Amino acid sequence: MGMLNTGTGQGQIKLREDMRRELLKLLDAAGGSRGVKWMDVIKSLGSQSSIKVDAVEFTEVVKGLENEGLVTVVGEREKRMIRKGDA
Repeated sequence: MGMLNTGTGQGQIKLREDMRRELLKLLDAAGGSRGVKWMDVIKSLGSQSSIKVDAVEFTEVVKGLENEGLVTVVGEREKRMIRKGDA
């Protein structure tokens, strides 16, 4: 039913929530205002999970966190950094 309402299945929603929670944990563990490298986060999440981290899903999760003001992304391409937001 969720797929009909939102276009996103329950499994996909749970995956995004898990990814979101782990990303925030990584940022908390990193501390400081410098943040963490985009690719390092993807590698770290991939090593924690038996499921390959999809770059598109990861980007959607980061965009959602940015919209909420929880993170900011600076830089471009492979030099992107994810920082904890002010919220």
